[in-house]
Amino acid sequence: MIGKHYILTGGTSGLGKAILKILLKKRVFVTVIVRNPQKLDDIIAQYGTEHLSIIQCDLQSQAQILKLKHHFQDQSIDGLIYSSGLGYFKSIEQHSIDEMLETYTLNITNFNILMTAIQPFLSTHPSIVGIGSQSAFLTQAYAAHYGASKAAFNQVLNALRIEKPNYHVLTVNTGPIATPFHEKADPSLAFAQKYKSIMLDSDKLAQQVVKGMITNKTEINEPKWMHFMLKLYQLAPRFIEKHFTMLFKNKA
Repeated sequence: MIGKHYILTGGTSGLGKAILKILLKKRVFVTVIVRNPQKLDDIIAQYGTEHLSIIQCDLQSQAQILKLKHHFQDQSIDGLIYSSGLGYFKSIEQHSIDEMLETYTLNITNFNILMTAIQPFLSTHPSIVGIGSQSAFLTQAYAAHYGASKAAFNQVLNALRIEKPNYHVLTVNTGPIATPFHEKADPSLAFAQKYKSIMLDSDKLAQQVVKGMITNKTEINEPKWMHFMLKLYQLAPRFIEKHFTMLFKNKA
């Protein structure tokens, strides 16, 4: 990966930041798209800017994303790692219009717009890495819009893999990770505290993601036991939802 150039979103915290550190250690050139560049001051202090570029851009803004193409003139991009995402743990009716739009805009719509903006600059065999969620595979009361947006994200990545056979597309479906994501999803942190024991470690997961990029994996599902349970659930989802309803209300 030495000398390659990747674009990274969500690089200021959690899994995205852990991936950024690994790439910089490998002397990969990384352009981080971030709304608040000051959040990367510690990364600059530790790794310098020889392999790190920062572009200020609000990924909720379609106009700002489309302007990014001006930053990549005469550059070759070896891939995109889309680690941005958000959601709210509340009922469907409790979501405000802004919260609904925010969720779908960041998790799926503006990923596609970003792909459109950078596509002319992608190398012949780029890697597209999407950080999804196991939530895409099951019905989730009190997190319906988050799950729906991640299901749509998976569908787009899977279709992209078929439409662009020269692309390496890696979908990363995760269970809960110990990251600041939960502070916005559920400010009470009740869910994070309740499921603290099964939270994934972002540093270990980042190692898997980078290894998956190197070995051209198409999918990472962690934790594996959760993915296996969801495979069983898919055999009779409506029956299980009807008779074990409480299992689907863990974010209430």
